[in-house]
Amino acid sequence: MLQEGIVETACPEELSETHLEQFREDGYVAFEGVLSADEVDAARSALSEITIALMKRAQRGEAEIRERPNATKNYAGKQVIDPDSGFGIHFEPRVDPLALPPEEAELNFRKLHGYHQEHPTFVKLALHHPRISGFLTQILGEEAVLKADMALSKPPFIGSEKPWHQDNAYFNWLPLEKLATAWIALDDTTVENGCMHVLPGGHKVGALKHHHTIDCEILPDRIDKNQAVPLPMKAGGVMYFSAMLPHQTPPNRTSSRRRALQFQYRGVSTHQVSKEDFGKVFAEADGTPASCALAYEDG
Repeated sequence: MLQEGIVETACPEELSETHLEQFREDGYVAFEGVLSADEVDAARSALSEITIALMKRAQRGEAEIRERPNATKNYAGKQVIDPDSGFGIHFEPRVDPLALPPEEAELNFRKLHGYHQEHPTFVKLALHHPRISGFLTQILGEEAVLKADMALSKPPFIGSEKPWHQDNAYFNWLPLEKLATAWIALDDTTVENGCMHVLPGGHKVGALKHHHTIDCEILPDRIDKNQAVPLPMKAGGVMYFSAMLPHQTPPNRTSSRRRALQFQYRGVSTHQVSKEDFGKVFAEADGTPASCALAYEDG
């Protein structure tokens, strides 16, 4: 059995210097009970509500349907996009959401993006919760600004793997150390249903070259997966981690779904650059660009 990572059973009101030191050393901190049972229920209900509502619009022809031709694995799957707000739903491959009742389609989504303004529950969690954006402000050492939002679901048996990656490989904001993420469990997460796995201390190694396979992932010879630790958490637990930390979630091999909210933040002092300029900074020691945007299929 894998040795588990550190998840504290009690969530503090604010982070201590010990917590901040753990973040600096390990690249993450995690707590159970960050959200109450009522907050978890409200978030689950809100996810279902906005997903079903957009699927009903799609069935009336009021949403955009996208699908990348010849795409495979995590790049495949239909996407349903709200043309007004940009809120989108990405489904697992081989799922045809328009052939399903909206309530059943909601059970099979893989990812939501651009959704937090679709429901006041998510506005409160992402922008005003003292133990989410408040903790990220402490971690970043300056005001935390929401950069992106995702809701990540692994449907029963078909929920796909997210391979090893660093979040900064997908971004183009500098400085690199001023970006971090809150990953919020809405279901009990286990090794079997796809809980978070991390390489503690891996954020201090620097940028690791990514390439495109089933997804954008770190080249396998850049990391030692034997050093990985899983972070199973109960619903309401939250992991806060550096955008430089290598992390991964395995597929869901169980009969229960696994849902999580992910809010990505940047420090207020950060600035956005071109992908070429970003590649000069998010690069390996020899100067090789390491980002997804500058990666090639053959690595």
